[in-house]
Amino acid sequence: MSSPLLSPAVLGTLPLGTLSMGSLLGLIAAGWLLSGGLIAWRRYAGALAAGAMGLGVSTYLGFQHHAAAGASVCNVSSVFNCDVVNRSAWSEIAGVPIAFLGSGFYAAVLAVAALALMKPAEHKRAGHLMVLGGALSLAYSAVLAWASWDMGVACLLCISLYGVNLLVFVAGLLAVRESGIGLGAGLLPGLLGKDDKSIGAMTTAGLLVLVASLFFYHRMGPATPGVEAVAKAAENPLDPAALQGLYSLPDGALELDGTEPLLGSPTARFLLVEFADFECPYCGLSFPEVHKLVDENADLQLMFKHYPISSICNDRVTGERHALACGAAAAADCARQQGRFFELASLMFKNQKYLDRESLGFMGSQAGLDPAAFSTCLDDPRALDGVRADVAHAHKVGVQGTPAFFLKGVVGDDFVRVEGGPEQIALLLAAARQGVALLPAQPHAEH
Repeated sequence: MSSPLLSPAVLGTLPLGTLSMGSLLGLIAAGWLLSGGLIAWRRYAGALAAGAMGLGVSTYLGFQHHAAAGASVCNVSSVFNCDVVNRSAWSEIAGVPIAFLGSGFYAAVLAVAALALMKPAEHKRAGHLMVLGGALSLAYSAVLAWASWDMGVACLLCISLYGVNLLVFVAGLLAVRESGIGLGAGLLPGLLGKDDKSIGAMTTAGLLVLVASLFFYHRMGPATPGVEAVAKAAENPLDPAALQGLYSLPDGALELDGTEPLLGSPTARFLLVEFADFECPYCGLSFPEVHKLVDENADLQLMFKHYPISSICNDRVTGERHALACGAAAAADCARQQGRFFELASLMFKNQKYLDRESLGFMGSQAGLDPAAFSTCLDDPRALDGVRADVAHAHKVGVQGTPAFFLKGVVGDDFVRVEGGPEQIALLLAAARQGVALLPAQPHAEH
């Protein structure tokens, strides 16, 4: 029997394929331990293993940077999501995915480590160059780690490369010590290629891999089809077992208090509830796609609820984190009172770095709000009451990050938590329209 998910676009929407977060962490740890063990035994053998791991991971991330690649294997949740980090403004330099720069570096390490094992006399300064490359990579890793923290999203594969950079640096230091040539005395001659072929091998291997990667990257097709194409592909018979990974049981009953902004028909067959944070990058990416989904499906309605990642209005969060998110949520509720919630929300998701009071006032005017009434509402201490009520509702169903989607009408009469975003929602809707009897929901994987 052939797979019901007939196209790569549809296949790419399945969360992690068959790879769980635990499996992914296990593979990363195994790669680190293998490389570290080999370094302890034979320095360049360990550097060879670390370089191979780094080359594989960074090349994968480089191609996943392209919109045509679909969801990555480390798109685990709203908190651990490589795609958000790997497609952010920090993930490229002058249009070149930084992951491919990593590919070039790790190819250079792999090549010089192999040659140092085979012809040590011609590559006595390989360790010196690895120390330099490892040190620069670690420094850049610190910058990227800070950027990831600022976005509030972690990339597990990126973190794996931070560990690889440390392993390369340590292997280089140990190789330098064993060479008998001091770091200072050997580094400049190594860079100039004096009586040593290491720099030539590293440069050749690195450039070859970088150029080849960019060549194939630019030959990739157009972006992965949107939710309408996924839904069209889903016209083929869908297998309930294949779809079961797209949804899970909420921790408790989802409460709706009647204040939720509504998009779509109130009598629609399916109800989608979204918990989001106006400073969450992934929320900003998914917001227009979710709206497109509602616009193109008359039998779907959307209700919005707040879950700011900030201790200012969320007692489950440590630290302010997204310090402007609570104020933005209150502003959205004030806009709701004037019937302009989604107009202001759309502007705020497009301008996530500008959610201070002055910017909110400007966006409010663009959204067609009455300025005086909007300002009065923002000054009211009760403006956050609705936000805190949404947060309490989120806790009851197990929301820990954003965006979080809950869909009613596809598995019995109760809500299920969607494991993914708009594409996964489209597949579940298609299955329900086909009359597919979906299997009972299982507990959410993050718990």
